[in-house]
Amino acid sequence: MSEKQGRFIILKKIKYGEADLIIQAISVDGSRHSFIAKSALKSKKRFGGGILEPLHYVGFTYKEGSAAHQMKTLNEATLIEDFKDIREDYDKLELGLFVLNCVSHVSLEGDQSSDFLFNLTGHTLRAVSQSKNYDVLKLHFCLKFLYQQGVISLETWMTPFLKTNISDSIQLAEDENIKIITENYLGSIESLVAQYIKTADAGFA
Repeated sequence: MSEKQGRFIILKKIKYGEADLIIQAISVDGSRHSFIAKSALKSKKRFGGGILEPLHYVGFTYKEGSAAHQMKTLNEATLIEDFKDIREDYDKLELGLFVLNCVSHVSLEGDQSSDFLFNLTGHTLRAVSQSKNYDVLKLHFCLKFLYQQGVISLETWMTPFLKTNISDSIQLAEDENIKIITENYLGSIESLVAQYIKTADAGFA
C-alpha cells in the first residue's frame, strides 16, 4: 500500500510495549486518527527530538491499516510548530492540555467535515502562546467549542465571544466588561464542558 501524507495536531501519545508509541491526532479536516509508531522510543532518525508530543503540529508520512479500524503505521514525522511557549509556562500548558482533552472527546474517526474543530484547536493553541489572561481565553474557547457542538444557544452575554475570532482573544481581554462576564460565567461554562465531554461518544478513551 502506498504511503500517504497529512498534517495533524497530536492529541495524545501512549506507550505500547517496550519501544512503540500509539499516537492519536486530529487532521486538518477534523477527523481523528490513530497511528502506531514502531520503535519510536529507539529511532532518533525518524522520531527524534521529542517530535511525537501532544500539542505539536506535525506532518506525517504513514500507511493505512490493512483492515477497517486498524491503526495506521507512522513512518516519518516532521515538526511544523511546537508551541514552545506553551510548554515553558505551567498555566499555558494546563490550558493547552485542557483544549486537547476537549477536542479528543468529540473528534470522530472518518469525519471529514469538521475542519472547524481543527481550526479552533490550532487557533486556540496559538492564542494560548500569546495570552496573558487565561480565564478570558478559556471562556472564549469553551463557548466556541460548545456552540460548534450544538450544546448551547446564543445568549446576549455570549455575543462578544462568539462574534470574535479566538485569535483576537487578547484584545477581547482588554475590555473590563469582558473580565466581569468571565468572573460570572467561567465556572458554570467550564462545568458544562466537563459534563458534555463525559457524555460525548466519540469512542476515544
